[in-house]
Amino acid sequence: MFIFQHPGQNQKIPWTTKISLVIWILLGIALLSFFAFSFFIIALLVGVVLFAANLFQRNRAPISRNTHEFETRTYTPSQKQKDDDNIIDI
Repeated sequence: MFIFQHPGQNQKIPWTTKISLVIWILLGIALLSFFAFSFFIIALLVGVVLFAANLFQRNRAPISRNTHEFETRTYTPSQKQKDDDNIIDI
């Protein structure tokens, strides 16, 4: 644990303390950026491997535009439904 004692109004912060603070800040930023960049590289490599595995897959179904479309029919209500329309349920 670091303990920093506040100097009085007339005391200056020594150069060694200033330099050590700058070094610790730069070291922290470098460590954070290293881990962030390494996670980015790992995610990028995983994406490339999955893309390549999907690209060179065997027995893959061909991609075509000729898909079977659903047949559309117009709506015609049944006879039973027509008779029930006049009844109001309470």
